[in-house]
Amino acid sequence: MPVQMKRLRKDIETINGFNATPGNGITRLTFSPEYQGAVTYVVDELKQIGADISIGPAGNVRARVHGSDGRGPAVMMGSHLDTVAHGGQFDGVVGVATALEAARAIVEDQIEHRLPVDVVIFAEEEGSRFSRGLLGSSIWTGQIDPDQLATFKDDRNISYLEAMVQAGISVDDDHTLKPSDIRAMLEVHIEQGAVLEKRGHRIGLVEAIAGIRQLDITIKGVADHAGTTPMEERSDALQAAARIIIAVDDIAKNSGPHSVATVGRILCNPAQVNVIPGLVRFSVDVRNPNRELLESAVSKICRTVAEVCRERKLDVEIDRMAEAEPVALSQTIIALLEKKTRKENTAPYRMISGAGHDTALVAGLAEAGMIFVPSRDGRSHCPQEHTRIEDIALGCEILLDTVVELAA
Repeated sequence: MPVQMKRLRKDIETINGFNATPGNGITRLTFSPEYQGAVTYVVDELKQIGADISIGPAGNVRARVHGSDGRGPAVMMGSHLDTVAHGGQFDGVVGVATALEAARAIVEDQIEHRLPVDVVIFAEEEGSRFSRGLLGSSIWTGQIDPDQLATFKDDRNISYLEAMVQAGISVDDDHTLKPSDIRAMLEVHIEQGAVLEKRGHRIGLVEAIAGIRQLDITIKGVADHAGTTPMEERSDALQAAARIIIAVDDIAKNSGPHSVATVGRILCNPAQVNVIPGLVRFSVDVRNPNRELLESAVSKICRTVAEVCRERKLDVEIDRMAEAEPVALSQTIIALLEKKTRKENTAPYRMISGAGHDTALVAGLAEAGMIFVPSRDGRSHCPQEHTRIEDIALGCEILLDTVVELAA
C-alpha cells in the first residue's frame, strides 16, 4: 500500500524540531510550547485530509476520518508526543507519525472503508511533567476520574488543569471511551530494547504488556560515628538495604523468563563518609506479564525486607507507589498483523513488552495490537535512541494494511 517514506521522515523531523533542549536530546513536556507546537503540526496535517478534530478529556486528541457508514465503532491508531527530559526522537513519535501517514494514504488513495478511522494522540504518556505515566489514556478510558486532574501537579506546583488552560486547550468532547466506541486499537512503537535487533527481525508483534508493581521502601536505623561504633552494635540502614537489593536481583532471576526487577533510586541519610547511615529509602520496580509470578516476586521481596530488618532490629516501611496489571493483547489482532507482516515478505517475532503503553489501557475496552520496530543497540529515553526509517515505513505499511481490513 502507498506509504511515502520521505514524507514519513519529514514528519518525524518536523515534530522533533519542537524541542526545549536542542543539542541535548529531545524534551517535549506535556502542554509545553514545544508539545503544543508538535500537536498543532500533526493536527494541521490531518485537517488537510479532511479529518474532524476533537479534544477529549485530559487533552487527548482524536482526528476522525469518517467511513461510508457514517457511524459505528472506530479503528483507532496512534501514540503520544510527550517525552522524557533529554529523550530520543522516536519514542511515541513513531506511533503518531505512522498513524498520520496511514490516514493520509487512506484518503489520498480513496481506499474504501466502512468504519471510521481515528488518529489519536494521548497526553502525558511518559509522566515526565505530572509524575503519572499513562495519565491521558487513564482519564480517557475511565481508569481515573477527570475530577482528579487538579490534584496532579508539576514541579512548579502548576496543576494539570491549569497547564491545559495556560496552553489554550479546551475540551470539546468530554466523552469517556466505551467498548462500543472502538472496533480496535493499533499502535506502532519502537521496541526500546535490543531483542529484535539481536534476533535479526524487523517487526515485533506484542503478545502481552507486563504488569508493574513499584515499591517505596524506607529503612530506619541509627546514625552513629563510623570509627567508634563496634560492628556488632551498629544499626546500619544501608547494610540492610544492600542485602535486600542483592536479593531483589536473585528473586527476579528466579521468577520466570520475562521477570525483571530494578532498584532505580536510593537515598541515604546523612550521607557522610564518617557516619553510619541512619536512614535509607529506595525504590523497587518489578515487572512480569504473568500476574501470579508478579505477585509472587513482590511477596518474596517484601518477606525478605521484613526478615533482613528484623534480624538487624531496624524499623522499616513499605509503601506501594504504583501498580499496573499485565495485559494480554488480542490474539485475533496479532494473527491479522502476522498475516500482513508476512505479506511484506518479513517474518515477525512475537514478544512481550516490558514497558507500559497507552494501548494497554484501551485493550481493556476493545481488541488491541502493537507493532514494534527495532531500536538500535536497544537504546531509548536518551539522545542515542534511533530506529531506521526503512523499518518505520515497514511498520506503517503493516499498520495501514491492517487498519483497512479492520475498518472494511
